[in-house]
Amino acid sequence: MIAWLSGVCHRIASDHIVLDVSGVGYEVFVTERDLETLKNGAVLALSIHTVVREDALLLYGFVELAARDLFRLLTSVSGVGPKGALALLSCLSPAEIAHTIHAGQPGPLTNAKGIGKRTSELLIVRLRDRLPVELLAELPEEQTSPTPRSLRPPIADDAISALIHLGYKSPIAASTIDALLEGPEAATRAGDLGALITAALAALRIDG
Repeated sequence: MIAWLSGVCHRIASDHIVLDVSGVGYEVFVTERDLETLKNGAVLALSIHTVVREDALLLYGFVELAARDLFRLLTSVSGVGPKGALALLSCLSPAEIAHTIHAGQPGPLTNAKGIGKRTSELLIVRLRDRLPVELLAELPEEQTSPTPRSLRPPIADDAISALIHLGYKSPIAASTIDALLEGPEAATRAGDLGALITAALAALRIDG
């Protein structure tokens, strides 16, 4: 198993680089975020995740060790392969992914190519309690836990119940409503149940 590679960036393609390691060229798939930071001729070290198949040996490289570790966690979820995990890490930073999953908000995850609503919700259910501590430590303190029920306006419980009735898990429904009631239009939404539910559905990327 290859854990890391250090060498010279020999060539940059759309989804991978060729890393020259002592005269041997390794094809390494990388995220779009990392691609933007790399240049031909640059000396670099990448943390590697190795996938061995009957017909291929695939290498996935990451500038940040945290990204490699989160990649492995993401691919442990059924339906999320290496391409999907790379897409997520191309779209969001490791800390942003951790925040989104911890907050129970599937919307941002669906911005990644190949990640739909059901997959994003599955990621939240499977990984919410398995996120690396160091990534959660990067989050603002007020974002690391949901709003206590006692501090929510009365309309919030009705909106959360409506989302649950529509098939959403309770943590996802609660965190979505909490976020909307803390935003710039909170005062307006707090007085209109229909508007609050509509905004929540839009945030969850459901056609209303």
